[in-house]
Amino acid sequence: MAKGGGSATYYMVGLVFALLVALTLLYVAYNQNQEVEKALAKAREAEAKYDREHKAVDDVTKELHEARRLITGREGDVIVYEHFKTTHLDPAWKKLDEILGQEWISDDVRNVQDPAIKAVWDSLNKHKSERGQVPANLTTVINELYEQLSAVIQIIPRLRYDRIAAMEQVETMRGNSVRDLAAKQHEIDELRGEKNTLTDQNIQIARNFDIEKKRLQDDKDNILKERSRLERDFRLEEARLASQVSQLEGRIEDLTKQQTRSFAETASNDGEVVYADAGLGYAWIDLGRRHGLRRNTRFQVYQVVKGGMQRIKGVIEVRRVDEDMSQCAIIENQDVKHPITGEIVHVPDPNDPIVKGDLIRNPFFDAEAQRTFVFLGSKLQNRYYNLQEIQRKLEEVGAKVDKQISTTTKFVVLLGESEEDADMQEQIKQAARFGVIFMREDELLEYLGR
Repeated sequence: MAKGGGSATYYMVGLVFALLVALTLLYVAYNQNQEVEKALAKAREAEAKYDREHKAVDDVTKELHEARRLITGREGDVIVYEHFKTTHLDPAWKKLDEILGQEWISDDVRNVQDPAIKAVWDSLNKHKSERGQVPANLTTVINELYEQLSAVIQIIPRLRYDRIAAMEQVETMRGNSVRDLAAKQHEIDELRGEKNTLTDQNIQIARNFDIEKKRLQDDKDNILKERSRLERDFRLEEARLASQVSQLEGRIEDLTKQQTRSFAETASNDGEVVYADAGLGYAWIDLGRRHGLRRNTRFQVYQVVKGGMQRIKGVIEVRRVDEDMSQCAIIENQDVKHPITGEIVHVPDPNDPIVKGDLIRNPFFDAEAQRTFVFLGSKLQNRYYNLQEIQRKLEEVGAKVDKQISTTTKFVVLLGESEEDADMQEQIKQAARFGVIFMREDELLEYLGR
């Protein structure tokens, strides 16, 4: 019993050991099975990823083939960016750049009503100002083409309408031209008829002209004969009249040879001094506004002494004009030529001042009539005035200047050496016949004032 019980114990121990080993193996198998499941899951995941990537590669490959066919038209061509850019993109953009650089009708954008199209034109203008920037891809080139097409296509209908209108205008002009040509042809026919009529008239006029010419030639011959007769009679009458003129001139010369008078010989006083103050340098004369006196008129002051001689005492100039009297300034330091003796007198003389009762004279002043002057000669000797200035000063004091000697001439002014000029002698003789008064240039300047 005891022996049999020990075997059972060994058996139980072995069974427990075997059970433990089995459990251990089972545990190990379970863990290995879990690892296998995980590995299988990873394998399936890797396989799925491979399938996805393989599909993606297939899609990319297919897309590449499609892109090759789209870009080059052939599936087998290899696309390299630099090569494609050089062979396709650069030439395409160069062409676009040339188009944008041409004279295109951008001004017609004002006729486009669509704001989007206006924006496209603005974009084209912007691209035109930024030429030279080459695009990096085909899409940009296509977009540029779309924009240009969108902009230009809006102009095509208007251009078509303009072309139709132009064609209609051409047809209208052609019709007008046909009518105008017909009208011109009609006008030409009328003018040709008028020309023929005028030609006939010219022929008739030429015939009449020949007849009239012959008649006028006959009249001319008769007139020449009459002229010869009249010239002969005129020469005879001229000789007779010349003889009479010579006789009359001789008589006139005898009657007027003593009438060539100088100013010194004929000058008379125009008034007298009514009050004088040599200390204040003023004098009053008996001429005023009612006598036609003007301001700035100069008078020579003189006194008649025993034997009828004249003593020059000074020169006065009118400053203020009243109705019957005028106030004058006594001009200091004056060299006056004596009108009779020709002596140069320095006035005023402190020892012989201007006083009441002294006489005054001025050849330009005439209380009753205007005095007319004529100048003979043109070469002046003075250094103060030219001829125009002298004439103007005469007009300022109320005198009149004429160009030729007449019956109204009062004074003849001899300029320079006019008396020695042979051409002036005849005019001097004529002036003497009219009884004028002769003055020299220095006498004139003395009364005009320097």
